[in-house]
Amino acid sequence: FTTLSVGHFYPISGATTTRSLDGSSPEILLQKPFVYFGQTYNNIYVNHNGHLTFNSPYSAYIPQRFPLYGPIDLIAPFWTDVDIRQTGFVFYNQYTNGSVLQRATRDINSYFPNLNFSADWVFVATWYEVPYYPMTATPC
Repeated sequence: FTTLSVGHFYPISGATTTRSLDGSSPEILLQKPFVYFGQTYNNIYVNHNGHLTFNSPYSAYIPQRFPLYGPIDLIAPFWTDVDIRQTGFVFYNQYTNGSVLQRATRDINSYFPNLNFSADWVFVATWYEVPYYPMTATPC
């Protein structure tokens, strides 16, 4: 069991989504195009239930096995059923310079030493103290 401090995480800052059940951020214009499985995207949605989508918001709260079939390209760092109508926050921010890029470059290169990676854009999404549905007062 490892104890993590706040310093282990990327900054929790930026815009927040509105309070709702199974909601999403508005469409976010990306500061740099993002290529995902050969498809280039210029926008993204941060969905309350722990996933990111590109063409439209997505409200699914039951995790599905990958690969998904159909038109949805999805990144699922925290796919679960949450309810932020009363408490918890979903933050998002993107960075094109500064310490976050330096840290991302260092982190990726430490895990993939043969890659020689240099970050020029980082998107951070954080599901902060979000409660699991239907226990709306208990953070995940």
